[in-house]
Amino acid sequence: MDTFVESSWYFERYCSPAWDKAMFDPAAVDYWMPVDQYIGGVEHAILHLLYSRYFTRVLHDLGLVRFKEPFTRLLTQGMVCKETLSCPQHGFLFPKQVQGAGAQATCSQCGQPVVVGRVEKMSKSKKNVIDPEDLLARFGADTTRLFCLFAAPPEKGLEWSDQGVEGGHRFLSRLWRLSLRWLPLLDNVPAFDGDWVDLEGQDREIFKKTHQTIYRMSRDIEDRYHFNTAVSAAMALVNDLHAVDHEKPAALTCQVMRYALETVVVLLSPIVPHIAEEIWEALGHGQSVLLTPWPGHRADALIEDELLVVVQVNGKLRSRVVLPAGTGAEAIRAAALADERVARFIEGKALKKVIVVKDKLVNIVV
Repeated sequence: MDTFVESSWYFERYCSPAWDKAMFDPAAVDYWMPVDQYIGGVEHAILHLLYSRYFTRVLHDLGLVRFKEPFTRLLTQGMVCKETLSCPQHGFLFPKQVQGAGAQATCSQCGQPVVVGRVEKMSKSKKNVIDPEDLLARFGADTTRLFCLFAAPPEKGLEWSDQGVEGGHRFLSRLWRLSLRWLPLLDNVPAFDGDWVDLEGQDREIFKKTHQTIYRMSRDIEDRYHFNTAVSAAMALVNDLHAVDHEKPAALTCQVMRYALETVVVLLSPIVPHIAEEIWEALGHGQSVLLTPWPGHRADALIEDELLVVVQVNGKLRSRVVLPAGTGAEAIRAAALADERVARFIEGKALKKVIVVKDKLVNIVV
């Protein structure tokens, strides 16, 4: 029978794969179905979803299931795309069949100039594919995984970029260097678990940034499926950790750094499990990082100590002022009007209106 027949009800069979009295156990289907989250490619989803919904409604009309729709939520993945390469004599070429790059690229079989075509979905027929074995040999599995998740949101098409892969590799190398730099300083040092409000200066900022990263990555992975922004948040935290002075750091700084480094390793472990496992073990942990609970964030650590307020004059950006969190509207207004850069644009002009959007924006109309 056509494969769409089997693929249109397999999810019901999965609920009771050993059931031998019927196509599925109704009690098991009642417990497990409908599917909470369906993830599939954009081309596959069209007919498969159509047939799956049709079959499910037939099963419902026959009284075999209690639901009409098989899937509660749907995420349709985009396709991986890459430019095509061809030569007049041999047609489409695999990347391995091209010598040189750019305008100097030639066909390795006949030496004729290579024609660079439009960006299309990867396909074996057009040979615009990347051999995973080459990436694994050159960069490793973690870099390949990181690039695929970071390059684009899952519902968007992904345009393959060799530079993007190299960028992912540079980030993991940066994480590795950060770990090597701090490991000797963190030996036998416990992770900070005190009250963060007692922290000062850079220690306080690192602790707060760590909890902000936990919040962002948890939200982006669990709720939004935006793995690219989750990776971006981890990158920002690693950059901040690199800025911490490792020359004779204070004991409290070492505790905060262990907490931050351990946290970012756990957060990245579903994305780059191999390097995360290596660093986790080097930090002195016996149990696998993949068995470590996902960290929770402190809501009070998400509150900013300072505000960055944008100041506009007649709708055009003219300055930015940094103020303590909780500054009132009148004080924000006064600070904006007193700013030196703003003064050049309002000097000698009549103020018509000053609009204050609390904690965000001041627009001065002259």
